[in-house]
Amino acid sequence: MDNDFIHADLSVEGIHYDGRISPERKHGKIVSWHVVLNDVFFGYISQDDGIWKVTEQRPHELVQAVGSYIEKNKGHIQTVE
Repeated sequence: MDNDFIHADLSVEGIHYDGRISPERKHGKIVSWHVVLNDVFFGYISQDDGIWKVTEQRPHELVQAVGSYIEKNKGHIQTVE
């Protein structure tokens, strides 16, 4: 899908992050998000019982900020049936 991503533009603890957040799907449903910030692979982030978790070791505050950013900006990303 063209433009099937979120452009990341956020600041956490005084550090600015720019990047790309793309959905990862299983059977058409979004199961996680592939995140690259400042040209560095951040990890795959997903939500488990309302808590954002990432596959790589990252600061908790940053993980939660990225998760919140996804929630606020995922409106144009659709689940594919």
